[in-house]
Amino acid sequence: MVRSGYADVAQLPAEKLAELVGRGDDLLILDVREEEEHRVSHIAGAIRVDPGIWSSTFLSRLGQAAKGKKVVLYCSVGVRSSKLAGRVQEGLLAAGATGVYNLAGGIFRWHNEQRSLVDDKGPTPLVHPYDANWGGLLLRQEHAATAPRSARMEEPRCAGAAGAEWRQVMAGPGRPGPFKESGR
Repeated sequence: MVRSGYADVAQLPAEKLAELVGRGDDLLILDVREEEEHRVSHIAGAIRVDPGIWSSTFLSRLGQAAKGKKVVLYCSVGVRSSKLAGRVQEGLLAAGATGVYNLAGGIFRWHNEQRSLVDDKGPTPLVHPYDANWGGLLLRQEHAATAPRSARMEEPRCAGAAGAEWRQVMAGPGRPGPFKESGR
């Protein structure tokens, strides 16, 4: 659906982005969602860009940062990011970007493929569902959240296996172990 509406925008599969990140390629990853969505979770290293940003403002703020890098834009499913990519790709390439891509399937596909997401506290299994209609595309509905984790690092408002997975993520390799109510 998104591809046919934005044929002039290259689509980058999630597995390819994961490969590029893993190799340490020069990337500029842009999250084209609202602040509320970005606070719940985002791809590590992503910079949030307002979906309605003017092309000239975008290029003045990010054109130089794109020089010599592949620029990957994403949103929930790819509509907002494809729109922005279509508007700014010519300017980004002129500024020296080596490619401009939309993440195929957006953060929803990334999440559905169980790839890592972060918030301002570290790894998180949560993702913002955008709305009830689009959120139906999330395979793991128990991880849909419209608000970020609290400042106290409490368990997110998800039950059962999702809560257990969150505890496992938070106590994973290199993490200090389960967070206690009294400690953090």
